[in-house]
Amino acid sequence: MQANVLWQKQPKANAELFALTYGALVSELLRDLEKPNLVQEELEKMGVSMGLRAMEEFLAKNSSTTIPRSFGEGTAEAIVTALKMFLGMSCEAKWKEPNKSFLIQFVENPFTIFVEPPEEFIDLEYNQLLAGMCRGMLEVLQLDCAASVTQSILKGDEYYELTIELNQVLQEGAGDEYGEE
Repeated sequence: MQANVLWQKQPKANAELFALTYGALVSELLRDLEKPNLVQEELEKMGVSMGLRAMEEFLAKNSSTTIPRSFGEGTAEAIVTALKMFLGMSCEAKWKEPNKSFLIQFVENPFTIFVEPPEEFIDLEYNQLLAGMCRGMLEVLQLDCAASVTQSILKGDEYYELTIELNQVLQEGAGDEYGEE
């Protein structure tokens, strides 16, 4: 329920405008870079940058949240809450391998409202920005993680799924700089 309270406090953008703007961005990247794998790399970089800022704001605005000190339950919960807070996404986290990897699953995706990928770009992972965003959020917590899109409704799956895997803890006391003084 905490995610819903935070979502209600956030200023809202029109979902259709958001989706169209993101679609225009992806189209422009495809025109400029021409190869889906290069577009995905660029979307991931953008997502990391967004995730860094989103987690910093999430921690600043949500003083009641316990800052995750390791890659555990609190980490997945923080990501799910931040995605709800900033994007209005209702997600569910499921541990794939305790303290090593988890899945984020969702059905509604603000990035794909009007998307019908053309055949020539079927390999483009349109949601790579979300994977990058999760990586960026975890980086703020001093966690080096890999994030990938493992299922997509755009490719015929029942839901969207991101897989988050811990590579390493970057620094002991991850997230201490956000603690209360």
